[in-house]
Amino acid sequence: MHGSGREEWKHSRHMWPVPAANATTVAIDSSPSQFICKDGRKIRAGDCALFKPPRDSPPFIGIIRRLTFDKAETPSLEVNWLYRPADLKLAKGIVLEAAPNEVFYSFHKDETPAASLLHPCKVAFLRKGVELPLGISAFVCRRVYDIENNCLWWLTDKDYLNVSFLMSLFFGQIILCIMILFIHF
Repeated sequence: MHGSGREEWKHSRHMWPVPAANATTVAIDSSPSQFICKDGRKIRAGDCALFKPPRDSPPFIGIIRRLTFDKAETPSLEVNWLYRPADLKLAKGIVLEAAPNEVFYSFHKDETPAASLLHPCKVAFLRKGVELPLGISAFVCRRVYDIENNCLWWLTDKDYLNVSFLMSLFFGQIILCIMILFIHF
């Protein structure tokens, strides 16, 4: 991944011009690269965006993972949701310290109509301890929100791993160590 030149492409795809105030339609492009146009901006899988929330709530933030089209060519989006600090339900005793613009990656995934997409946004995914210069991104994500165990994990340089899988692997190793100790002694 590192040194492949994709970092420049990834950076440039999150830099969109401001659309005209009256542009609100979603258009479909039938090219093989699969993208939709919202307010004149091309949106592809891998892009971050804001989505319509319930009344009196801030917009939802998500990463578009896949674009699909039904028989009538109506687009829908598979989205991994990013949680705001106020939306976290952490286990008792976990204290949350977060920046005002910090969001948390999750494995919570839904399919949502493309019409619910408001507009793209920029999210910087950073390792622990890396600071972001002001004005670079609307949101910053440094941690993963484990919705099953109500806890947070730091992002790593590796691909995202399902925390539930890691926990089952970890507990499996503990049980194996206990069994070895039991047999040995």
